[in-house]
Amino acid sequence: MPMINPYQHVRLCIWAGVVLLFIEVVFWGILGQNIPPYSPALDAQAYAEVFRADADVIRIGMTGAVMGGILYMFWTVGITKIMEPIERANSANNVLSTLQMWSGGLTTVFFIVPPGIWLGSTFRAQTMPPDILQALTDVAWMLFDMSATTGSAQLIALGVCILSDRRRIPIIPKWIGWMGIYVGASLVMFAFMPFFKTGAFARNGAINFWFELPAFFLFMVLSTIFLLKAIPKLDAEYAAEHVAKT
Repeated sequence: MPMINPYQHVRLCIWAGVVLLFIEVVFWGILGQNIPPYSPALDAQAYAEVFRADADVIRIGMTGAVMGGILYMFWTVGITKIMEPIERANSANNVLSTLQMWSGGLTTVFFIVPPGIWLGSTFRAQTMPPDILQALTDVAWMLFDMSATTGSAQLIALGVCILSDRRRIPIIPKWIGWMGIYVGASLVMFAFMPFFKTGAFARNGAINFWFELPAFFLFMVLSTIFLLKAIPKLDAEYAAEHVAKT
């Protein structure tokens, strides 16, 4: 009887994160007109004019973003299954992997709901009053950026778990753990966004948009690389345990 490979689907879940990154850049960012975002300092009429001009393209972009947002949950589940054997070697419970899974699951909502609001805004953009159209965009951005609370918990839990690995050669390099903690902690700066329409902390500002978001997505890229590299190591550990038991 061939030996069961418990990580055969985990690899697919981790690769889902790569697909999500592509979707976010192309559909949410480029087609959705969010790279860079419209300035929150525009008055309602000026905002309505630029939004209406791009409404059809934004509709395509946000449709893709809404449909692809669920892939964040796939990525989160894949991470959970890699974290669990690290925790089993160090403690009697799976607190960190569970925290990461719940936080990532909640973050998935923010990859779907805010693009859904942007998408709804395009549906009647030509007839909607400018102030309502602008308000819907503000709500979407508030939800999208303030999801940093759940994203922060997820990254910090992953980082602490990586640092707790007591193997002679850790499954995932410790510097990835430190990076997860740093990026997760730095996301707290999104809390300043609701108070600014211009400057570094505005949603199109240097800190909010050009530092915080790239830092989060850069961590996704780097962590995904090493999560994929961790799977063959876990395969080997499982095979050795299976042979020892038989």
